[in-house]
Amino acid sequence: MVKIILLLNPVYVTLFWTIVLTSQNRKQHVPKRFLGRFMFVAFALYLSHLLYFTGHYSIYYYLDSIYTLASLLVYPLYHIYVRLLTTDNWFSMRVHGKYLVLPLLVFTLHLTGYLIMDKEQALHYLTTVLPGNANGTGITWYMQQVYLLFRIVFILQVFFYLYLNYRLISIHNNRLEDFYSNLEDRNLDWVQFFNFSLAATSLASAAVAILGRDMFANNDLYLAFPSIIFSVLLFLIGMLGNLQGEVKTEEPGIQDIIVSVDLTSDQPPLQSVSEGNESLSGKNTQTSAENSYLDNLREKMDELFTEKMIFRNPDLKIWDVCNMLGTNRTYVSKIINNHYDMNFCNHVNFHRVDYAKKLLDRNNRLTNEEVAELSGFGSTNSLYRAFHTFENRSLGDYRRS
Repeated sequence: MVKIILLLNPVYVTLFWTIVLTSQNRKQHVPKRFLGRFMFVAFALYLSHLLYFTGHYSIYYYLDSIYTLASLLVYPLYHIYVRLLTTDNWFSMRVHGKYLVLPLLVFTLHLTGYLIMDKEQALHYLTTVLPGNANGTGITWYMQQVYLLFRIVFILQVFFYLYLNYRLISIHNNRLEDFYSNLEDRNLDWVQFFNFSLAATSLASAAVAILGRDMFANNDLYLAFPSIIFSVLLFLIGMLGNLQGEVKTEEPGIQDIIVSVDLTSDQPPLQSVSEGNESLSGKNTQTSAENSYLDNLREKMDELFTEKMIFRNPDLKIWDVCNMLGTNRTYVSKIINNHYDMNFCNHVNFHRVDYAKKLLDRNNRLTNEEVAELSGFGSTNSLYRAFHTFENRSLGDYRRS
């Protein structure tokens, strides 16, 4: 009875999130719907587990190749999901199909073996050869080699996609600071956490499985470890993936490069290129005009922050500043990066911390929640972190001083 409950836990979890996530709007929730596909593959995997470890070999042998494919698809699909959250707009076989080639190749080799074997040979392989109770001969020896290949590919995938996902998420989280002032609902630290958790749990399970698949079937304790851990991880991945909002790091509807500029206007100049050689004086004029434009733009931006206090908007984005200034993100980022030596998020939070200090100087009885809200922080945790970053001391220390 305990074994049945352990085996059913991940089946219920993955089926639940398959239904919830795939019911999302097709165009508005591309990552969520794809996460639903990931959950469906995991559902097929754990349904196969259920049949194998409860001894239903006569049914399982029809699904063993599906189990092999599903096991090898878990990490490529999770990686594609991370790409949809960070860099890609939709799933495309042309772009993402390369991640599926190796799992499909091993699946084809595995399925070929089952097509050659009759049912009696297949059951002998599952019940005797696969657990390591006898050496394979002929076609069952071939299946042993395919299973060895499957285990090698699986372990290599864990390391390979662990690295790819870590790199993608780190780059994405860093880029967010150039676009958003509030990162709490946008960064993908939770995806990074599950990236490492899934890898660690999979490696532990694989290490035990190398000793023999039969160990799981005969020991409820070994079976409980991957069942409970994966059930919890998959439930949390589904829940947080369902809550994850859309995060863009591309400017909506505005080109980063202005295609035509009048030097007598307030707009920045582009480099002038003649049909012959470039004029040095022309270059100097262009550079001088652009510097003048950037200085003027910086003064206007300082006015927005110091006088109009636009930083008090808790969801202020760099595109909001661009629209207020009538320019594009390239020039705003250039000013913030070069003149203030900060990214957009830190620039906004610098002003928020300065305003929070002024609030406390006037009225130290304000609660931390009130200070955070009035200063434009999305939460008190954001206030604490920013205060420590720019003041090198805690908010409590500043109150006491």
